[in-house]
Amino acid sequence: MTLALSAGMSWAYETQKTAEGLTIMITAGSYPLVNGDNAMSAKVTDGSGKPVTDAKVTVRFFMPAMPGMAPMSSTTEAVQKGDVYRFTANVAMEGTWKAEVSVARPGKATVKATFNLDSR
Repeated sequence: MTLALSAGMSWAYETQKTAEGLTIMITAGSYPLVNGDNAMSAKVTDGSGKPVTDAKVTVRFFMPAMPGMAPMSSTTEAVQKGDVYRFTANVAMEGTWKAEVSVARPGKATVKATFNLDSR
């Protein structure tokens, strides 16, 4: 996890995970996330650090069920802009959310990584 607080930085938060030879980094404009829409992005690189630009990136943003509350979930397809995949995560309430990023590439198995994100 990294917080980028320097002037001129376009993102305030980033975190990454490696899964099946790919590194998936997600970034958010503010952190903790806020109620409502949050601008986010995902960057995917291969084992050599080269950006993956031939993928369909889907993000499932969810809060698991808790006692007395049904699970909340939404899925969005990220929009590719250069070597970054941009998406909006809508946070309905404060708490810990999960972002499951799926990377589907032609002729390869889909790779998934799940991130924990806080909202206030």
